[in-house]
Amino acid sequence: MKNKIAIILTLQFIITVFAFSGCGESTASSNSSKLTYCAYYEDAICDIIERYNKYCTKHHDESYQIEIVEFESQEEMNIKISTEVMSGGGPDIFSLSQKLPFEKMAANSTLLDVDELINTYYSEINFDDYNAKVMESGVINGKRYFVPLAYSIDAFISTEETLGKYNLVSTDFSYEALNDALSQSGESYSLFGSTEDNLNFFYSFLAQFFDYNSSEIEFDTKDFSESLDYIYDLINNDTTDENIYYFLYENISKGDSVFYKQFSSFELMVRTYAYLYYYSSTPVLVNNFSQSQNIISASIDFGIAFNSNCKHKEKLLPFIEYCLSESIQTNWNTEYCALAVNNSTLKNSIGSAEQAIDFDEDGNIDSNEEAIFEKAFTTALNDYGYMIDNITECSLYSFYDLSDTYYNSTVIGDIVDKYLNGDISKEKFIRQLSAATEFYLTE
Repeated sequence: MKNKIAIILTLQFIITVFAFSGCGESTASSNSSKLTYCAYYEDAICDIIERYNKYCTKHHDESYQIEIVEFESQEEMNIKISTEVMSGGGPDIFSLSQKLPFEKMAANSTLLDVDELINTYYSEINFDDYNAKVMESGVINGKRYFVPLAYSIDAFISTEETLGKYNLVSTDFSYEALNDALSQSGESYSLFGSTEDNLNFFYSFLAQFFDYNSSEIEFDTKDFSESLDYIYDLINNDTTDENIYYFLYENISKGDSVFYKQFSSFELMVRTYAYLYYYSSTPVLVNNFSQSQNIISASIDFGIAFNSNCKHKEKLLPFIEYCLSESIQTNWNTEYCALAVNNSTLKNSIGSAEQAIDFDEDGNIDSNEEAIFEKAFTTALNDYGYMIDNITECSLYSFYDLSDTYYNSTVIGDIVDKYLNGDISKEKFIRQLSAATEFYLTE
């Protein structure tokens, strides 16, 4: 089976490279003195680069600016990057949102070790000024290949009333118990109000049994097999209708869906809590699936890495410093609803939110609305603050992007789809999943 998967993946790669190797423009800069970044749409990193280029006109010179090389599609861009990197070229800057085999790129030294870069060219960057657990996610086998810029807590919002409907409590919650309760109730339910979130939830579950750092695969363990049963049932028995608009606050408060995956902005968290209180519900945060108890996990929403083929490595550090500066870090919370890795910036953003909400939209904020908002603010500050201060692990990829990472979409995506659609058995799924993952790690 392993050999068959290896042959299929290799053929897919050869055919794709042959089809696209002559398409699109080069990832190289039109100005040989500039760094480059590739994009097929204006993503968050493009926005930071545009600001940085203006900054360079005042604090450096134009040669420090970064050129954005544009492509028509993600597929064209990724193939062009891959082929040029293999031949000793490629863009200087990568984004974790790009569908590239970053684990493989780190393993074969395609990526630059940022700590080595700092030691060679000197920088005042002190990684102690940033969230330690989050920054550790960028270190693989002792080398800092990735620089996280903003992150999210991997937690879901529910209510005590919704959990109570299934005889569950937030202080002793488990997904196994949730599955048992939902199965016994015989009622229809929606996990998240989104089938896409269901899929991301499944991929986040798989990630618990695959360690990129150690290359340890645990898909053939008893724990995985048992957990897979109830995770599969939770997703397969879900009755989410994508043609129905699930209005967030009412949906959660009524228990029409069990969870809501909240963007990480503290202000949005307060707003969600406030509306749930307004609808007479008691909001709670539930940790994402984990093999171990007392795990509070996070994931990187925005992060960057650098090409070891870069010919102007000395120009990378000013850009890294800019991305990690307090002024730019503030943007992640205000504009992208993510948490800043800079501790000072995060401290200033957690604890600030709009003043009360006009829930009934009558044009006036009465004392009851003020009281609801104050309660929501205090509770969210305690709940969210605790989770941020007690992160135990952090993954490289955002929950929202899990179904679109290289490994999940290209290596195991078809296998996952077949299993969730009932086309292959659990035993065959585990065999194919293990074989494809092992091949990805060792090819």
